[in-house]
Amino acid sequence: MELNSEKYNCLVVDDEPIARKIIKNYIQQIGLLQLEAECINALGAIDYLRNHDRTDIIFLDINMPNLSGLQMLKILQPKQPVIFTTAYAEHALESYDLNAVDYLLKPFSFERFTKAVYKAVNNIQKTGNAIAAITHEPKAPFFIKSGGSNFPVHLDDILYCEAKKNYTMVVLEDGKKLMPLVPLSKFETLLSDAGGTFVQIHRSYLVATKHISSVTPNSIKVGQYQLPIGIQFRERFFTTIGIKEEEPSEGDEI
Repeated sequence: MELNSEKYNCLVVDDEPIARKIIKNYIQQIGLLQLEAECINALGAIDYLRNHDRTDIIFLDINMPNLSGLQMLKILQPKQPVIFTTAYAEHALESYDLNAVDYLLKPFSFERFTKAVYKAVNNIQKTGNAIAAITHEPKAPFFIKSGGSNFPVHLDDILYCEAKKNYTMVVLEDGKKLMPLVPLSKFETLLSDAGGTFVQIHRSYLVATKHISSVTPNSIKVGQYQLPIGIQFRERFFTTIGIKEEEPSEGDEI
């Protein structure tokens, strides 16, 4: 297949300065690529990707503090091709289970790096430049009835949902709140049927996994909101996002 001449924006995520420097140098040597940004940890990368829509290829380290590259991939589920760059071979199988394009074992050569890059570019082209389509083509809205009116809402704009007796309060990324007369359990089913990716963290809270920016044993942060993790939901939640469950502190609510 003949590759087109457009540039592919790259995000480098690695906590080691030397590793980032090597990858950036390799990127500069390949005409198809251009460095878009670099992040020193997974949380910074999640925040960056949530606020920028031009990234085409992600170079992702695995062993990083607080949140690993594998955990980041499970939480964010990025549409961009991901190339893992790591010093540890034992994670290779799991990385392919997460649909990584390639797995580069440090120290890797420029030749091996180039091979991974062309696999990623071919992946993008085979899907008809799917990244641009996903980013720029609007998805069909999900209509929510609140206060007697129906409001079109894109699933990606929902931060979390909170149970309010027979209602569900839907909190959007722009701060707007809707109150459909639907209990949380039924609203979760409606969101799932519409293609949303949400996880229940508490009997009163359902959150969008793509908007999770930090996690503690007792709570998570979505947008500007800190929400509690209920005891009965903790194990399933940590399993879903791929983080080993930590011991909760005293005073945690069920």
